[in-house]
Amino acid sequence: MKTAKFSKGKAASTTMSSTIMSPGPSAVSATKPLGPCQVGDSVIFVASYPQANSVQIAGDFNNWQPEKTVMRKAGDGTWQVRVPLVKGTYHYRFIVDGHWQQDPYNDATEPNPYGGVNSVVKVD
Repeated sequence: MKTAKFSKGKAASTTMSSTIMSPGPSAVSATKPLGPCQVGDSVIFVASYPQANSVQIAGDFNNWQPEKTVMRKAGDGTWQVRVPLVKGTYHYRFIVDGHWQQDPYNDATEPNPYGGVNSVVKVD
């Protein structure tokens, strides 16, 4: 199992400054980090889905209820949400227009009991 690790106040994700191919059919230019990034006592989740109408996140931190954590779309096609999290390891998935999937911007994953893969983030 690979786990994304953070040090308090430091980002572990990579900033993309060139054109990248998003999970959607078009390319987007991003200058902010994509993936999970710990900032203080929260984790900011950022993903690029320029064609999506709705992006939510579900995980152990919200009892796997996506309606509790709705991501907001920015003008550049990225979606983000800040989730307050205490020290620990968390499993999560994105729900993009009703389809559950792992975070394409986080290499830390673990198989789930349903034959899929959950993304994993560790908060220090």
